[in-house]
Amino acid sequence: MKALVYLLVGIAIMTAAVFGVRYHGIDVVSLAGLNGPVKTTVAAGGSMAQEAGGKPTRGPAAVETAKTYTTRLSDDVATLGTLLSEESVAIAPETSGRVAKILFKDGASVEKGTPLFQFDTDLSQSDLAEAKARLQLAEASFTRNKKLRESGNVAQSAFDEALSARDVARAAVVAAQVRLDKLTIPAPFSGTLGFRTVSEGAYVTAGTALVQLDKTDRLQVSFSVPELKEQAVQAAKTVTFTADAVPGQSFTAEISALNPAIDVNGRALQVRAQFDNSARRLRPGLLVRVTVKGPERDAVLVPESAIVQRAGGAIVYTVADGKVSEVKVKLGKRLEGKVEIVEGIKEGDTVVTAGNAQLSNGAKVEVVSSAAAAG
Repeated sequence: MKALVYLLVGIAIMTAAVFGVRYHGIDVVSLAGLNGPVKTTVAAGGSMAQEAGGKPTRGPAAVETAKTYTTRLSDDVATLGTLLSEESVAIAPETSGRVAKILFKDGASVEKGTPLFQFDTDLSQSDLAEAKARLQLAEASFTRNKKLRESGNVAQSAFDEALSARDVARAAVVAAQVRLDKLTIPAPFSGTLGFRTVSEGAYVTAGTALVQLDKTDRLQVSFSVPELKEQAVQAAKTVTFTADAVPGQSFTAEISALNPAIDVNGRALQVRAQFDNSARRLRPGLLVRVTVKGPERDAVLVPESAIVQRAGGAIVYTVADGKVSEVKVKLGKRLEGKVEIVEGIKEGDTVVTAGNAQLSNGAKVEVVSSAAAAG
């Protein structure tokens, strides 16, 4: 019975020893005192080893590095805008009447003064004919009274009345002619017509919009910038913009005017820029992406992975003589995969880009990969 107990105890001890060696790395030989002192070894990449009777030690941490470099950057202002016609008007009659003729086709380009609509002129022509007849009578009466006045056979008051009647009749003819002319509506400037809203024979009242006319050979780029960017816009003379409707092309416009007042609702400054659209590549109403280029400056860039965010701000680790130094930095503009460093480091410094999560100031490192400076 005792032998059986001893056998079971021995099996349990052996099982525990095997488990400890396999899963916990227990050195059974050292525990038994059958081996000499254990030397400290350090695995590459910062792995830990242990001396016999000593504390664990850490070797140099494996890191990747890159050198900082300087490039030219500018504080550009990016915003959305809209293309507007340089001139735009809704053609409307000044008087009510019936549309007799439509003298254009939808979407046509017209020159200034080209007749667009002809209204019914019957009544106006009758009014003009009546005014001319009254003028003939008034002129004959004036001529007769003038001769009588020269011979002294008529009073001065009669002559004055005849003179006044003639002048009134002349003015009536001019007014009738103006009313007749207004029944023909011309294009006020050269441009492109839209779609007419009436048909021939329709009766329209004064002020009814008949067709839209836009001057499209020159367009205005209308956009707003935050009030804090006003100085950058004032210093710029041109803007560049793109339109999603015309992919792959960039256009340039000259800044022509700034609104004298800031919009109090959006705290933004309204800006207009002129664009030569003589090639008719763009149309009014298009959404555009506008960029106002700011003044250029020299900027130090580091890979984005070199930035470590801490409670006190952003830091980077610089490497010198196999050790790292923790440097607090002030960040600037962000680019694709790069970050501008405004303060903290200079061009040519070596910074840790990988393996920096667990580093501390003064830690020893082993550089396993180093990227050359880009520029």
